[in-house]
Amino acid sequence: MSSTVDGPLSGHRLMTDPVSAGASSAIRVGDRTVLALSDGFLSLEQVRDFIGSPAQPTGAYDALRESHGEVRLPLGCFLFPGDPMVLFDAGFGPVDAQGLGVMVGGNLLRQLARHGVAPEDIDVLALSHLHLDHVGWLATAEAEPVFPNAIIYFGRPDWDYFIESGRAELPLAPHIRALLLAQAEQDRVRLLDDDRQIAPGVTRLAAPGHTPGHSLYAIHNHGERALLLGDAMYCPQQLTNSDWAATSDVDPSLARRTRERYLRDLEAHGGAAMGCHFPELRAGRVLSGAWRQV
Repeated sequence: MSSTVDGPLSGHRLMTDPVSAGASSAIRVGDRTVLALSDGFLSLEQVRDFIGSPAQPTGAYDALRESHGEVRLPLGCFLFPGDPMVLFDAGFGPVDAQGLGVMVGGNLLRQLARHGVAPEDIDVLALSHLHLDHVGWLATAEAEPVFPNAIIYFGRPDWDYFIESGRAELPLAPHIRALLLAQAEQDRVRLLDDDRQIAPGVTRLAAPGHTPGHSLYAIHNHGERALLLGDAMYCPQQLTNSDWAATSDVDPSLARRTRERYLRDLEAHGGAAMGCHFPELRAGRVLSGAWRQV
């Protein structure tokens, strides 16, 4: 596929940036590994109030600038190798949003190839939600599946909001919507209403607020676990500043309650956690109310 090497990210100064577009890491869970892979970057330099509160509208930007200089976040996806082969989220695709250089994708297939994984190897595609930077590689421009053998999982309320209602403020691209409709007709879409295991060692957890059907995924193995937070938290600082909301949260109050719920869960039960946009795609743990990278 030519888009693995072409596209707006190719040759970009941030293409290999370890904080954003080139971010990758590995999370050990028992005797298995979850691989974090970035598809591109989201720059907050032009949208400094993207994550914050009324009292601190640029709270996340200020904190991230202090720790990382230029504020840019990855567009993270996660691979859980095995049988079945599970991919969590599908990046933004080879796109520069509105040509502004604020959000640019295109690295996911290249990242998978580095681990010897081809698109047809993916059996399960577990989506945290249907925002554009999580579904971009679902379809080619001709609405053909990029991952032809994958069964697609996500929360039913996101289908209602993005596909059925026409109310989404950030609507799906037409070719992505067409792909999902076609895959649903072929019984290759699984809509989730509750918490449930979708593959051995993988459990979907309802986490509404960022979108109506937003999902977290828990990875379990030999008594250990990791939580993939999707966009429930955009940056680690939200774990200790639960009042900081993203402007893309569909229901900010519910999104805050979800953050607080899973923060309590992490404090009580432990385990590593990571969001799709955490700088460097580094996991961490909540210890005594503070976030510590691992």
